[in-house]
Amino acid sequence: MKKLALFLLLVVFAAKPVRIAAAEDGAQLADAVWKASGGENWSKVKAIDFTFAVEKEGKTLVSAEHHWDVTAQTDHVKWKGKDVTVNLADPASDEDAKAAYARWVNDSYWLLAPLKFKERGVQFTAEGRKTVDGAEREVLLLTFDKVGLTPKDQYRLYIDPATKLLASWDYMPEPGQTKHGTWENYQKSGGLTLATEHKMGEIEIKILNLRVTTNE
Repeated sequence: MKKLALFLLLVVFAAKPVRIAAAEDGAQLADAVWKASGGENWSKVKAIDFTFAVEKEGKTLVSAEHHWDVTAQTDHVKWKGKDVTVNLADPASDEDAKAAYARWVNDSYWLLAPLKFKERGVQFTAEGRKTVDGAEREVLLLTFDKVGLTPKDQYRLYIDPATKLLASWDYMPEPGQTKHGTWENYQKSGGLTLATEHKMGEIEIKILNLRVTTNE
């Protein structure tokens, strides 16, 4: 019995360094992706204009125009007949403001999720390599520590080992639920490198009319 207890104790202590190493490797890989996406230029960004569009079989299901004033921390968004400017630092509590804020949270994440890697409460775990969509990718598990509108969401990120850009991800809103989406057609603007197309089965998300304005 004593030998069994000692063995179990050793297993527990051996597992901790493995988890710590995976977290450290995950943080390093996340930093590389952040840099490849233009993270070191983020402080120069004044504003981002873009249209978030969702299409299915050639038909537009959603179209939202954004003028995101990064410096002022506001987003002016037009969608479904609404025209709202929301304070991102302190959103108002009325329905339009809450809807506009949720629109910004969702749409900006599809625009530049890798540039949000250094925000508070974002956690990473390296999971080695895996062949995804016919190519070898580095795998990074992204989770949240009680932050954001959907803190239980998880993402398994597939990174191009050559460019360190995000190639695709598995979005996991609930245990057992997985939605695979691509990150492609990267464009450079204002020192940032951003994916402008995402394919999820029959659904295609497009970032249109992208313009990044800097203070230089």
